[in-house]
Amino acid sequence: MTDSVDTLVHGTLVNVHTGTLEDGTVAIDDGRIVALEDRPADHVLDTGYVTPGLIDAHVHVESSMVTLPEYGNAVLPGGVTSIVHDPHEIANVLGEAGIRAVIEDATNTPLKARFTVPSSVPASGLQDTGATLDAAAVATLVDLDPVVALGEVMDIPGLIAGDSEVHAKITAARERGLTVDGHMAGVDGTSLHEAARYLDTDHESITLAEARQRARLGIRVYLREGSSSENLADLLPLVDAVDTRLLSLCTDDTEVTDLVDRGGVDFAVRKAIDEGVDPVEVVQMATLNTAESYDLPFGRLKPGTPADLVLLDDLNSWDVAHVIVDGEMDPTAKNRTGTTNLADDTVKFDPVSGRDLVITAADDDGETIPVRVIDAVGGLQTDPMRATVSVEAGALVPPVDEDILSLTVIERHGRDGGIGRGFVHGLGLHRGAIGSTIAHDAHNCVVAGADRDSMARVANHLRDIGGGIAAFDPEAAEMVSLPLPVAGLMSDEPIEVVAEQYENVEAFVTDLGLVDNGLMELSFLALEVIPTYRLTNKGLVDVEAAEHIDVVRP
Repeated sequence: MTDSVDTLVHGTLVNVHTGTLEDGTVAIDDGRIVALEDRPADHVLDTGYVTPGLIDAHVHVESSMVTLPEYGNAVLPGGVTSIVHDPHEIANVLGEAGIRAVIEDATNTPLKARFTVPSSVPASGLQDTGATLDAAAVATLVDLDPVVALGEVMDIPGLIAGDSEVHAKITAARERGLTVDGHMAGVDGTSLHEAARYLDTDHESITLAEARQRARLGIRVYLREGSSSENLADLLPLVDAVDTRLLSLCTDDTEVTDLVDRGGVDFAVRKAIDEGVDPVEVVQMATLNTAESYDLPFGRLKPGTPADLVLLDDLNSWDVAHVIVDGEMDPTAKNRTGTTNLADDTVKFDPVSGRDLVITAADDDGETIPVRVIDAVGGLQTDPMRATVSVEAGALVPPVDEDILSLTVIERHGRDGGIGRGFVHGLGLHRGAIGSTIAHDAHNCVVAGADRDSMARVANHLRDIGGGIAAFDPEAAEMVSLPLPVAGLMSDEPIEVVAEQYENVEAFVTDLGLVDNGLMELSFLALEVIPTYRLTNKGLVDVEAAEHIDVVRP
């Protein structure tokens, strides 16, 4: 006689191995699936559909502005039981110690976080970061148990040119049988073919043509649907053009309000189904395909694997009734606050004044001077722009009525790295200032404003609260902020509190004229590896030339 099991689940099974639906049973004992047949059981559950737990193929949890345990509480109810977390942002602030700390954080959540070791810290030498991960550090970190890959390789020119550090990191991953993630934004032609020799995955396709090129070369393509990049709808026709077993779903970056309102990668699942993709194929892309990409033991309904299941009332609407992780029904992190091993003292710069943020010029009041301007054109993109600004008391003053603001980046890691000064167009702010210590990838303190005294107020406030997002209205003499003291990137408060604080900041900056998604755009204005112009603490960068250039045009 067969021994009794802990739990029996009856329903229509989504068999991701065969790509079929079948009425069946999952037998669970001691946290694992032991059979797909009826057995005597202590507990019997009847549900509509049973799928494996969803896996987010690529995510930076830091972008949610909450800690990993709190992120788990947010996504688990939607059926997300695992994520492949690239702690790239933490690494830029806290280095190897930060990665080890966030891996320790993962023990405080039932969400199964697996990690990639960031490969591009710093992203370049064009600004100062809080830490560096060299090949020796990477070789140590890839030995840690929860590590499943080398994180997205951004330095494609270095990869192709044979840079010894880049290749040493890849070699360290390959020697341990790990996947190597790619970051091939805009890479094509011969460069793409060369990169495909070394990289296994890519999540940076924004056009169908790009995605097809990568799939053709055997690169696993991750269809991305997050807050900063919503590419899923444009890329979904790929499912009719290639074998969908080459495809996975990921979020990359999801802001806290989006996380609360729509969830994690389960939102991508619902959207793909709504767009007409076969639900079974969608579930495959969010489970087995990703599990095979990283050699994960879950993400399937198979005897011997962990019992990570989603019980659905309806598959087509992704209507989740219950989530099971290691045989436990609807688990959550027990401690809602303070569950992090990450440092909270990472914002270190001397107080600044408005005068410190000035671009000086000859004291010729009334004269105008041609300058280079970062044109924020929406999303993560920028274009080069030319403009003229006035000289007032030896300072360059931008025409705010033409939507040109002052922009500054202050090194905040205690390295005395200085201040970068420039101009930005397209944010819409008509008074006051906004600032953030979320400034990809180095996460220095970035501030934009209509006047430099307001900018200095915002920068100093962010210094005082240990990092976060802040805005100042000089007319009301009011400051509103979201404190993010954990590495200057995250809060240790419950997600509902963080979402409310973020919404308060959003409403405040909207009154100041900031465009939709302006806070997100601000956070990428210092990312010196995405064309065309960016500002770092060392000055204005021409990304395509990979060099600093003068703000004032000759």
